[in-house]
Amino acid sequence: MAEPICAYCGGKATTKDHVVPRGLYPLSKAGSRVQRITVPACSRCNSGWADDEPHFRTVLLLAGEANPIVRELWEGKTRRSFLQPDGGRRRRHVAQLLIPVELPEGERYKIYPADDHRFMRILRKVIRGLCHHHGLLPVVSDDQVWADVQRYPIPSELFDEMAKAHAMPDIIEYRYNHVQADDIHSTWHLRFFERTPFYAIVFDTAQAREVALTSANLGAS
Repeated sequence: MAEPICAYCGGKATTKDHVVPRGLYPLSKAGSRVQRITVPACSRCNSGWADDEPHFRTVLLLAGEANPIVRELWEGKTRRSFLQPDGGRRRRHVAQLLIPVELPEGERYKIYPADDHRFMRILRKVIRGLCHHHGLLPVVSDDQVWADVQRYPIPSELFDEMAKAHAMPDIIEYRYNHVQADDIHSTWHLRFFERTPFYAIVFDTAQAREVALTSANLGAS
């Protein structure tokens, strides 16, 4: 039997990675029977997300209106993370992302996930892991993936063609379409906490992604 390979780099897998960061599941979900998605990973890749995944969670919680899951995560895991020895650094990093905006009710602060490279790195990692999990590609490199917040409506005929899946609907639900056309391997739509959507494209190669970004003038997220 062939040895398992890392879903992220193709090296020898010695552990398993939670594709959807465990920090996105609050304590109230601890007893859920919904299977958490894991993929084979090498220890280097698996440990490489450790610092950015809590940051990803914090930014995601701030990037939309609160709901019960968001409130539970904020009052629980997120507040506790701010009390850790590196909590001050984490608070500063998030504070630097808050942008003041004028609204009819007065000044508020907004956060833009697509402008934060640490957040987008974990988002691309989730998509890479899902590609492996669904048997679409054994290995997906980071530079094969383009992702952004959903800025425009997706035509209903394209959205309906996407296979629907989730890793607990109120945590993350997602759709994907195995395209295999014009150097595009697959397209993805992800929504976190029932209110924060993203769109992504996985290209056949890193070179194909670079050509597409240059010709279409897409953001380099």
